[in-house]
Parts: sequence; structure tokens; C-alpha cells
Amino acid sequence: MKFNISDWVQGKTKDGELIHGFVETIDILQGFVTVSVVKSDNVEVIGKTVAVRSSWLKNVSEITINDAQVFQNAIDLALDTWDEAWFMELTNAKKASEEAAEAGERSRVYSFPVNRLGQSA
Repeated sequence: MKFNISDWVQGKTKDGELIHGFVETIDILQGFVTVSVVKSDNVEVIGKTVAVRSSWLKNVSEITINDAQVFQNAIDLALDTWDEAWFMELTNAKKASEEAAEAGERSRVYSFPVNRLGQSA
């Protein structure tokens, strides 16, 4: 199977709802992945855990952060989840991006680390 616990994924449910969230459990034999939904086009699903066929999901491995608001949202998520390592990584990347912008360099693509919500602090 192409997923690991705590990977960020997006896809659709059996009811056709678009979801974005992270993997909580994997059932290799049945081909299902349980996803904790962070975003969806159906607000009733947000915050819940749904079982989805692995073939209906795809990994979200790289996200380009080129907007200060996107950076701030990711930092807020790191704070909300008490993920100190991710918070430090994001703030350091933001600082480096701001320094590069001041120096006139092109902003770099920041690759999100693996979600650490599945690990204990």
C-alpha cells in the first residue's frame, strides 16, 4: 500500500464527498484507509474519521508555500496540535523565506514534513 499512518491525503468518499486529511489507520487486507478529515465540501464530515478505499486517495506530499497567510495557517495548525518540531521547522522556513525575499532572491518551495499528529509528544 502506498500510504503510511500520518500521511496527508486527499480524495473522495463513497458518497462523492471531497476530503482532505491525514491517515489514522490502514487495513491492507480490505484495502481501506481511515482518514481524519480536516477539510471537505461537506461540512458535516469535517473533524470526523471516515473509511475510504485506498484507490480513491492520493498523497499530498508537497505544497508550495508562497503566501504569508498559508504559512501562518500551517503555523497555527502546528500550535493547535502541540507539534513543537513542526512549529520550529515552519517558523525557521518562514524566516528564511522572508530573508531571501529581502535579499531579492526567489522564494523557495517548502515541502511539508510528514504529519506528526500520529506520534506522541
